[in-house]
Amino acid sequence: MSRLPPRQRRALCALLLVGAAGTCLSVPLWAQNRQPQSPPPLDDAAVVYGQIPEDLLTRTIEAEFAAQNGRLRQALTIYADLAKTTNNLSIIQRAMRIAASVRDIATTLDMGGRWLALDPGAVEPRQNMALELLLVARYGDAFALLRSLLMDGNEVDFRLVSSTLARDPNAAIYLDALIGEFAVLSKSYPREQSLQLALVQLYQMNGKTAQALKLVERLADDLHDAPEVVMLEAELLEQNGDSARAQRRMAQSLRSHPEHKDLRLRYARKLLEAHDYKKAKEQFAELAARNPDDSDTLYSLALLSLDEKLYNEAKDYLQRLVQNRQRLDDAHYYLGFIANEANHPDEAIEHYQQVRRGANFMAAQRSLTELMVSAGRYAEITAYLQNLRLRNNELNLPLLTMEANVLLDQQQYTDAATLLDGAVGAFPNDIQLLFLRSVLNQERNDLPLMEQDLRRIIQLNPSNPVAYNSLGYILADRTMRYEEAYELIQKAIELAPDDPAIIDSLGWVQYRLGHLDQARSNLDRAYQLFPDPEVAAHLGEVMWMQGDKNAASRLWRKVLSSEPDSPQILETAQRLGAKL
Repeated sequence: MSRLPPRQRRALCALLLVGAAGTCLSVPLWAQNRQPQSPPPLDDAAVVYGQIPEDLLTRTIEAEFAAQNGRLRQALTIYADLAKTTNNLSIIQRAMRIAASVRDIATTLDMGGRWLALDPGAVEPRQNMALELLLVARYGDAFALLRSLLMDGNEVDFRLVSSTLARDPNAAIYLDALIGEFAVLSKSYPREQSLQLALVQLYQMNGKTAQALKLVERLADDLHDAPEVVMLEAELLEQNGDSARAQRRMAQSLRSHPEHKDLRLRYARKLLEAHDYKKAKEQFAELAARNPDDSDTLYSLALLSLDEKLYNEAKDYLQRLVQNRQRLDDAHYYLGFIANEANHPDEAIEHYQQVRRGANFMAAQRSLTELMVSAGRYAEITAYLQNLRLRNNELNLPLLTMEANVLLDQQQYTDAATLLDGAVGAFPNDIQLLFLRSVLNQERNDLPLMEQDLRRIIQLNPSNPVAYNSLGYILADRTMRYEEAYELIQKAIELAPDDPAIIDSLGWVQYRLGHLDQARSNLDRAYQLFPDPEVAAHLGEVMWMQGDKNAASRLWRKVLSSEPDSPQILETAQRLGAKL
């Protein structure tokens, strides 16, 4: 048999633990459960290869070079084959570790079994196999391995089982059997915290809240109100509807463990849920004092201060976030809001422009657009938004829609027409753009173009009640095409029978058709569902035309008492000659 070159021999000696006298005896660092030994000198005369043929040694080197170069799948294929051929422990160990790293569950389990056959007390294969078995929902087998590790005196976290099971949609299938296994073992190891906590979680998942609470209360007493246990106890108390006691338990634990951040944060959030903003703020302030650069705490304090309209205080917290370069998008959004509330539009614009992404992004762009349009800087904001759309193609439609809404709100109808005509040209089937243009043409009293867009929406989406109602109402209100309007509104009613806006439209077209009793009944129902001034104006007009002028006047005066400048009520009363 020919000899391997010295360099390959040395590489091989770094990998294999052959075990025969005079052979390479290098112990890998990852074989932590074995006693390290020093290898003999690597001179040619001292090296022998035991019973492993040279072709297998060559394949081992090939596998290791593949692993070192990141070709782990190739390395695993060779190592797994060699493990089966040689039954060499070091090769089996190497194969299992690579299999675990690439999430090859079947090979990990196979190599783990081979490892344990050679070394039944080994810890690592049982740990890895338990993890893999959990991933394939073999919870009983995983538990058996973890139990064996515990019985051998090893540290085990049994919550791996309960937390994995909690994410399994088929968890109910396994719960009763696992609870039985855990309950038996917990009696033998009553002080094993993770075992007891896992059993609590299993009880909780199985709806056995009373058993879970009884066990967790004992644990809390044994462990002197340990925060992790008390948080679980509070969760169970919440499930039982005892929020007050849950809060008391967390407060008690905090007195013994004031430094525990997660417990204090959980307690502060529970106070928020209970609308106890004063105490919640005190807890967040304590968190901030103990963790001055914690972004979540600073942000929570800022929001609480904003809710209380303590803008200077909120501004301080938000500026600290900006200085720490934390939650920049949220911080700039709310700093912009504060500046706007203080009537500093230029400062607000500067902050809104620095919101780049996140949940407040579109709200920031809307506020920015409103401020710049109000300031007469429409050309500037148009260029800004156009550039934003070019850089964020997925935001094209929402940004166009937002800009159009702002222009309509600001009654900038000429600019809105230019924008919407171009937008509809680019996106001819977008229902929201078509609807906005129909609103614009309604405001400009261009009813043919308004009708054209609404009928296009109906064509694109025949089940859209808003389009039927919008077109029907305008035809009833501004034309004499009452029968056609009635048919459109009837279709809207079929699609959304309880929508107060559509019921109002139905009452109004019935009034136009002269069906006053039906009109009053529907308008009264619409007003009960949605006491809006426009609905009140319609209902009052029908009452007036029925001769019930006192009822109409009472209704209108009631609306004017809360909205004295209501244009709908004032216009209707003036047109009918009512003295309010």
